[in-house]
Amino acid sequence: MSYVIEQRLMSSLPNKALPVAKYVIAHESGNAKNNGPNALENEITFMNRNKANAFTSHWVGGGGRIVQIAPINKVQYGCGPKGNPLSYAQVELARTSDKDQFKKDYAAYIWLLRKLAKDAGIPIVLDSSGNGIKSHRWITNNLGGTTHVDPYSYLQSMGISEAQFKQDIKNGVPTTPTTSMQPKEEAKVTNSLTSTAKEDFRGLLKEMYKQGILKVDHSEKVDFMTDGEALGLLISVVKRAL
Repeated sequence: MSYVIEQRLMSSLPNKALPVAKYVIAHESGNAKNNGPNALENEITFMNRNKANAFTSHWVGGGGRIVQIAPINKVQYGCGPKGNPLSYAQVELARTSDKDQFKKDYAAYIWLLRKLAKDAGIPIVLDSSGNGIKSHRWITNNLGGTTHVDPYSYLQSMGISEAQFKQDIKNGVPTTPTTSMQPKEEAKVTNSLTSTAKEDFRGLLKEMYKQGILKVDHSEKVDFMTDGEALGLLISVVKRAL
C-alpha cells in the first residue's frame, strides 16, 4: 500500500544543506492534551507558529494522513544540534485517543519512515549502531544535545512494543487479507487445506494472536479463506514472527 504525501511547505525556513545524511528520525508529538480529531492540524499550526525554534519535515495523523511541511535533505530543528545536521528527514506522529485511528496512523508512519530511508539510501533498520532510522530517544542516548525519549512511551500506550516497532520498521506493516463474511452454516469450503492442516493453521493463528504478533484472531476464519488468502496470511505471520 502507498500513501499520498500532502505538500504544505512552510515559508521562511532556513534551508541549510546537510553535511551528510545518515538518519531518518522517528518522533511523536508528546502532547497528551492534543489527541482529538483535529490533533494533526493543531500540531501543524503550532509548529508553523514556532518554526524558528523547532520544526520537522513531516507529520502523520488524522487517520493515516501524511503532510510534508519542510524540505527533506535540509537541516530541520527536531532532534537537537547534534542530530539535526545528520538527519535527512524527521517525522512526527500526532496523538489520538482512538485506537482504530491509531492503527491507520501507525501504518502510514511506518510506511513513511521506510520510504524516506529508502529514498535517501539509508538502512531500513531502527536504532542500530550505524546509519538508519533513529528514534528521538536514540539521539538523546547516543549523540546528546536533546533530552526527549519519544516515540516509545506513546507507542507502548497504544499496544506497540519496542520489539514490534523495530520489526515493523524492518518488514513494514502487512495488509491483513480480506476473508469471507458468510455465516458458518452457509459457507462452503473455499481452500484445499486438509482437515489436519486447517487445525494446525488455526492453532498457529491462535498462538500468534496470544503472543501479540497478530492484532486480530483469524483462527475461526480458516474454513472460509481461499487458498490465496490463507497463503497471504501465513506469509504475514511468518514475516512478523521473524
